[in-house]
Amino acid sequence: MFKSWQVFVFCLVFLALLFAGVIIGSIHGSDSEAQVIPTVPPRAENGDKPAPTAVPGATQIDLVAENLLFDTSSLSATAAQPVSILFDNRDAGVLHNFALYADRGYTQAIFQGELTTGPVTTTYTFDAPSTAGGYFFRCDVHLDTMTGQFTVN
Repeated sequence: MFKSWQVFVFCLVFLALLFAGVIIGSIHGSDSEAQVIPTVPPRAENGDKPAPTAVPGATQIDLVAENLLFDTSSLSATAAQPVSILFDNRDAGVLHNFALYADRGYTQAIFQGELTTGPVTTTYTFDAPSTAGGYFFRCDVHLDTMTGQFTVN
């Protein structure tokens, strides 16, 4: 019938295929947890997208995300004052956000805006840190390509 080496080889092939399936499945996001992807906010009754509104008295910053890059790598604001970022995600079907961190290692979040699926414009509002100095911003989805320096005066 089957020799012991044939059974051994059959078991090895089966385990290799099983292992490859687990690896490939995890690469493509086939985890047991469902992944929730935000959608574009509903349109106003007249069919137009609601216009984002800025906060009166806040430092106004326009920030564009396009081609998996921010349009600037340097932003600034006044210490302990409100900041209003008009965020324009121009990448169709791509998730982006603006997040501000205390350190270059991005370990201490100061502000993390909601993820948006482009094309969409949204306004992020937060208070600038009370201590003047250098902080760091990024898109939490594109950690390597969408980063910058946030200076507080």
